Order: sequence, then C-alpha cells, then structure tokens
Amino acid sequence: MSVIAVAELTVDAARDIAWSRFIDFAQWDLWMPPGFRPISGPARALHTGDKLTLGVGRKAWLKLNVEVIRVRPGKEICWTGGNPTLMRGEHSFLFSDAADGKTRVRSEETFRGLLTAGPLAARLERTATDSASEVLASFVDFVKRPR
Repeated sequence: MSVIAVAELTVDAARDIAWSRFIDFAQWDLWMPPGFRPISGPARALHTGDKLTLGVGRKAWLKLNVEVIRVRPGKEICWTGGNPTLMRGEHSFLFSDAADGKTRVRSEETFRGLLTAGPLAARLERTATDSASEVLASFVDFVKRPR
C-alpha cells in the first residue's frame, strides 16, 4: 500500500533562478514554513548523497533524517527517509517552464509502509499534501523578496 501527496504552484521567476534558490540548503531557514525546519545539512547547493536532518511539526518535535537520492539539475531534486517497515517517504520537487518566464514547481511524495494502510492513509495524504502546499507557498513568497 502507498500514499501519494501532490502539490503544485507557479513561481514568478525563471527556472534557473527558482532552481538555484530552492536547492541552496544554506538559505532554507529563510523561507521554510514553521512545520518544516532545516536542522543540519551542507551550507551549499544540495547534491546526490547529501544527508539532511529536518524538523517536522510546529516545534520540530520530529527529527527526520533524509538522504538526497537524485538531482537532475534544473529539473528535479528527490530525497528519501523514514522507517522502511512503518513508513518511508520519497519526496521529489519537479521544476518545469510555465508561461511568461515563470516556473512550475510540483511536489510529489510517495509513502510506503504499515502506516500507509487502512484508515490512516487518507489522513496522511491530506496532511502531506497540506504540508507540501505550505512549503511551496513559502518558497513562492521567498522568491518574490528582493535579494
């Protein structure tokens, strides 16, 4: 059984600019919403193999260790983390050109494991979709700010 959460927004910036600002882990604390906080990782753009620690929840009550498993420059960054038996997620952010020089950013997160079955599945999907939407909205606001 798996759960898939999807969210998508358009950023008012060219893809190369949106991409470079998104993968710069050193700036994540400037734009990530309160429910998703960077705790540790490289002070640079993310690369395949990088390991990150993220705080999840309003007070970062849950520490999540993830590993970047795929970087397709200008197109996709993907990381994975969690417990393979209970719940493991794979989270991709996909970048594509939109109209008028803007960029479409799509979040796709797939969860697998025991906690994705039964009555928890629908709630998990809603929660993960809401969280991804919040991350994307925060990123859109960050890109609007003057540098």
